[in-house]
Amino acid sequence: MAERKVDALELEPGAGVVAPRRIQFEALGVPTFRWYWITSWISSTGDGMENVIRNVLVYQLAGTSAPFWLGMMVFAHWVPFTFFSLYGGVLADRYDNRKVQIVAQLLLMTAAVSIAAATLGGIVTTWWLFGLLLLHGFAGAIGGPAQQTLIHSMVGPSKLLSAVSLNSTARQFSQVIGPAVAGFIVVAFGPGWGFLINAFTFVPLLVFLAIIRVRPLSARSTTPIAAALRDGLRFVRGRPFIAALIGVEMLGVIFLGHTFNSFLVLFAHDVLHVDDLGYSFLLVGSGVGAVAAALYLAYARGRRHSGRFIVGAAMAEMLAILVFAFSQSYALSFALLIIVGGAAVLTQSLTNTKIQLSAPDNLRGRVMGAYTFGTQGMRVLNGPLLGGAAIVFGAPLAVAGATAVVFAGLAAILLRVPQLGQER
Repeated sequence: MAERKVDALELEPGAGVVAPRRIQFEALGVPTFRWYWITSWISSTGDGMENVIRNVLVYQLAGTSAPFWLGMMVFAHWVPFTFFSLYGGVLADRYDNRKVQIVAQLLLMTAAVSIAAATLGGIVTTWWLFGLLLLHGFAGAIGGPAQQTLIHSMVGPSKLLSAVSLNSTARQFSQVIGPAVAGFIVVAFGPGWGFLINAFTFVPLLVFLAIIRVRPLSARSTTPIAAALRDGLRFVRGRPFIAALIGVEMLGVIFLGHTFNSFLVLFAHDVLHVDDLGYSFLLVGSGVGAVAAALYLAYARGRRHSGRFIVGAAMAEMLAILVFAFSQSYALSFALLIIVGGAAVLTQSLTNTKIQLSAPDNLRGRVMGAYTFGTQGMRVLNGPLLGGAAIVFGAPLAVAGATAVVFAGLAAILLRVPQLGQER
């Protein structure tokens, strides 16, 4: 009897037909995460407003010493991460992550109200901004690891990449709405009202955190603090793959980090010759890139990305920043920031997810504390380094030199850690 070819359409559903991929944000199917994401996005949009307004205010207050003070603002925000990130990881393993987040958000709201009052009262100085950013940074340091583990508890391992990419995109996308709104507010009403509006953006997230309940993935740790810190660091040191991924992000934050974002106001005014509104919309580019990266991750769900892919994304980001440093065209600079935003989301989302999934439940908070220390606590260095270099060489050359150093470091990591070639 002759064999008959079976057409794929005759097969039973799921018996061999591969369904076409669709863009699907799986984590949004979890109601708790969906509302957390929405309220977090509102808060991060307010934060995006504050960043732009603060940079404009520093530019106005500091005059010719603006590069130095912009660098010092970055230092003030990130130095608490250097001292408290590892402790924040211990808090994430020992206490209810939801309550830790509430405390952190209340501190952030206090800082926002205080800076609004000082600005509206006409007493704001660069030192006022510096001091309140220290409080802002402390809140972020103790709340960061708890936020990551809380998200993991909400969605579980299978939807973690979707949740992390959505969360990263929300922060980047806040650069679309926040700066645009901030530009109009600064022009129409002045910076004080912008700071006050930012303070109100914390309310929805605080209300949501107060009413939800999330089951933890493991029992809370009772290990003494010093021993708990050693356990987390020992775990990271014993796994070259994790240590290398942390190193990939660490290089960028040491030599560029948030200072590069702060310097965009200098590029906008002094290189591209646009006003505050033009500066605000320049930041939209990174938000557009972030959305594109999130769409890619949603489409490519289930695909396994190697560590080399992550390093490649980081290298692409550095090349885009290098060209941006010498760009004289507003359109080209905008396009390059699209690449920067997209590559940043890919690097951060995949790194965060791989590290969380590699850590056991009882150590995850401390491992994320080590990740937070490396990727945020080390940002304290980029303010003085890049700010000082900008005073001596100018912002374009300083950024270009820092980018070249990071690119060389990424290449060295790629060559020295063969485990990065493995898909996990």
